[in-house]
Amino acid sequence: MVDLNKKKILLVRNDNVGDLICTTPAIEALRKKYPDNQIDIVVNSYNYSAIDKNPFVDKLYCYTKPKHKKGFFGKVKAALGKLAIIINIIKEKYDVVVVFRSDYSKSAELFSNITNARYKVGVKNLKGKDNFNIHIPVDNTKHEVEFCFDCLKEFGVNYDNENIFFYVPKEYVEKYVKYNNAILFHISSRRENNKYKNEKFIKIINSLALENILISAEPEDFLNAELIAKKTNAKFIKTSSLIDLAGLIKNVKLFVTLDGGAMHVAPALGVKTISISGETNMDKWYPWGYKDLVIQDSTKIANNIKNEDVSDIINKLMEII
Repeated sequence: MVDLNKKKILLVRNDNVGDLICTTPAIEALRKKYPDNQIDIVVNSYNYSAIDKNPFVDKLYCYTKPKHKKGFFGKVKAALGKLAIIINIIKEKYDVVVVFRSDYSKSAELFSNITNARYKVGVKNLKGKDNFNIHIPVDNTKHEVEFCFDCLKEFGVNYDNENIFFYVPKEYVEKYVKYNNAILFHISSRRENNKYKNEKFIKIINSLALENILISAEPEDFLNAELIAKKTNAKFIKTSSLIDLAGLIKNVKLFVTLDGGAMHVAPALGVKTISISGETNMDKWYPWGYKDLVIQDSTKIANNIKNEDVSDIINKLMEII
């Protein structure tokens, strides 16, 4: 075991919201093991909300990916912002860099390469060389939370019932307190095979002998959410951001969702989560703590899941919560 006492540690997690949420138990355990160390993290503007106000990190380096900006000047500004962060990281002289990515990422390794850290942790680049000196094996039958602990195993950090973490400001929770007995259906997912047709959501909602049913969606699905609401007794809540959605989720009794960042937010807030899943590897990405509530068809196409199967699980849960 390598003792990191008094060492400066840089963590890197520059991908998606759900991925970063799954990293938070390992970050907490790292802080418990090394309470006096400087522990900083590199994230991006897309997943920043998943680490904002996290009590277990010191400094946040947040950059905007140029590909997420429109126009020449927007991309230049983003590139200059990233360069400023790179310069600050070099100045800090970190002893350890841990890249929490279960697939090799050149952009993530960049933040390791710019340091002279003695210990550089990451997964092997199967298509070429990398500069990590501690390689982490990837086992896709393990959850991402467990993979993140594998990244810290060399440093004596072990899982001890740490939970995933997501901070929601009080005002966002209070905004939706009147929905504290509701069921919330989140109807959005980016990948085609993870989507579920409006007609199936309508049949599920209409089959439930419940009154307090809500619908949420990403902006591109607002029209679909309105359509579902018109054909059911459900109410569409048009949230303005992930934090706003999290405030709503925090209040409800049960969250029914497709695959996406919100699927990981709900367990972090202590809300029971049913996942209607498609092609995602749910051994690796199930809502932490709720693997038994994952519904997935053998075809790995979410829309092939029978609406009756979803209704049955909801009804059984409502009898006990």
